[in-house]
Amino acid sequence: MLFTQVIGHNGLKRKLIQSIREGRIPHAQLFFGPEGSGNLAMALAYAQYLNCTGNKEEDACGQCHSCLKYQKLIHPDLHFIFPVATTAEIKEKPRSVDFIRNWREFL
Repeated sequence: MLFTQVIGHNGLKRKLIQSIREGRIPHAQLFFGPEGSGNLAMALAYAQYLNCTGNKEEDACGQCHSCLKYQKLIHPDLHFIFPVATTAEIKEKPRSVDFIRNWREFL
């Protein structure tokens, strides 16, 4: 996902890009907000920009190998952790991987 695809949050976008340019990248980032606030989109755009090998000044290139992998959600440095709970179909020992297939349909 590119920063240009994230609606709004222009101030936050500038701060994230500036931190990367200055080499001040924290060891962790927490993107938190209510559903529909764009926090997942912003986190994906940030991760893609951070790993882009051909990044432009204000956004990732969207064309390098790293960007193409991020767009398919298959980059080796991209990890998702989902809260899990038992459901009608999964009665014992739920795992994040059991919920990924349904989650990808929402992207």
